[in-house]
Amino acid sequence: MKALHSRYTAEGHDARYPLILSQRTTAPEPDQPLLFQEFCLGLANDQSRIVLRRYFEQFGPTSAQWVEYVHSIPAADLIHWIMTHGTLHIECSDNTAPLASSTTAHD
Repeated sequence: MKALHSRYTAEGHDARYPLILSQRTTAPEPDQPLLFQEFCLGLANDQSRIVLRRYFEQFGPTSAQWVEYVHSIPAADLIHWIMTHGTLHIECSDNTAPLASSTTAHD
């Protein structure tokens, strides 16, 4: 399993230094293949896109199979979506008003 998987973790398939969101290995039965799953979030090499990678591997004594799904979105689009749809929480130093208004017009 390590030989197949290490190339994707190290190089990240168009994502540098991915953040591992979830990683799971299961062994259903002693005579069944191991199942490995990993979900990573990273930036494309040019930092213009956010990349979500879902990697699945089935590894046994006689065979190994893997599949990887790579989803990406322009970083600016995701940031805009978060600012439009996300929950806003403002923190500031004591006795200081926020520098920007908490209510903004939507595009």
